[in-house]
Amino acid sequence: MSDNDERQKQILDAAAAVIIRLGYDKTTMSDIAEEVGTSRRTVYLYFKGKEELFEELLYREYMQYAQTWLEQIEADPRGGTIGGFYRAIFHAVNSRPLIAAMLRRDQRVVGNYLRKRDNLFSQMLSGVNTFAYFQALQAAGAIRQDIDAAVIEHIVEMLSWGQLTIGDFKPPDQFPPYDAVMEALADIMDRALRPADGGNSEAGKAVTRQITAAARAQLEQIKQARDMKQTMHQGAEQ
Repeated sequence: MSDNDERQKQILDAAAAVIIRLGYDKTTMSDIAEEVGTSRRTVYLYFKGKEELFEELLYREYMQYAQTWLEQIEADPRGGTIGGFYRAIFHAVNSRPLIAAMLRRDQRVVGNYLRKRDNLFSQMLSGVNTFAYFQALQAAGAIRQDIDAAVIEHIVEMLSWGQLTIGDFKPPDQFPPYDAVMEALADIMDRALRPADGGNSEAGKAVTRQITAAARAQLEQIKQARDMKQTMHQGAEQ
């Protein structure tokens, strides 16, 4: 890693920590510089402003989240089942606090960013088609075909939103162990939604690889288009 890459990583790591602590709206470039242990001028050498920095951070966090999710699925013999999918998703979410906050639309952390028209996170989500994913898993024999994919999608979303927001209704110190909850939920989902023959987990993994690769490619295209637009805008101002 070059010195420039290392410095940019330090700035992004610092931004993630500060935004989680203070929230996007209250965070300043000076706060981030102080967290890094450098000058605000140095931060501005890498990023033109807070929104540009945040979107670079969001892109990095999402790509790392997707990589963690895929690695978990690959390492799990049951990774291609519906339970393996769910368990891997939440392992990945749990490892990326900023992504968890974005998915919850946490106003303390996210602040006004999601109100911005055409924000990066909304564009990222527009490329996610979980219905098509579950249809592909059905076609691959990884999950039951006798239940509408839209119903399966709805069930998974209900469980996902419950897991994401349970802290709003129940104190975290009353939670049972996280890993135990994930294992139990994954087992329940597999018992309910796997085909009678147990399902084809390897085929499910292959579907997940394809979906993940497509989502990454689309996000890269979105980012490249935004970067180009930003560069053109900056050139017009000079």
